Amino acid sequence: MAESRLLAAEDHVVALDYGQFHLLQLSASDEPIDYYEVVVQAHNSDGIAQVPGLLLVLSPHQNNFDMGLRIEVWDGPAPDDAPEWPEAFEAHLDVAEDGLIYDSPPGGNVHQVPLHVPPGGYHALITGRGFVAHGWTGSTTPGDSWRIRLWPSTGPQAPRRLSAWCPASG
Repeated sequence: MAESRLLAAEDHVVALDYGQFHLLQLSASDEPIDYYEVVVQAHNSDGIAQVPGLLLVLSPHQNNFDMGLRIEVWDGPAPDDAPEWPEAFEAHLDVAEDGLIYDSPPGGNVHQVPLHVPPGGYHALITGRGFVAHGWTGSTTPGDSWRIRLWPSTGPQAPRRLSAWCPASG
């Protein structure tokens, strides 16, 4: 079987606040999103929750106003480098013509960044590293970064955590 190829990649510097970020799937739903309820779902499960139009991921710390975010689009499953990314989640995203947006509270497009992803159904592997503490770090630039790898997917998949960063593990 041939190795998957990286089709596109883009790097951003984004703001993360309130210990969470969202991937907004524009045109996914005409229903208003109850953000509070999705946050409660993520806290009551394994740190990730999804409703039509929104995927919410909890971060180990409270904020990072200078956070690296890399988006990669692959033609098949991305190479496995899980040991390099201690925080990991997977989910399914349907991206419409209107695109995908990175967002973090307080919302109202204060922290919104458009992500250039072609329309389609994707398996999403969301990974983070470089964490220094759970909760408040004493800095608004603690140095962590996240990466979102996407490749074609034929159907829905419940979001789930693959691994969780532990302060003792680095």
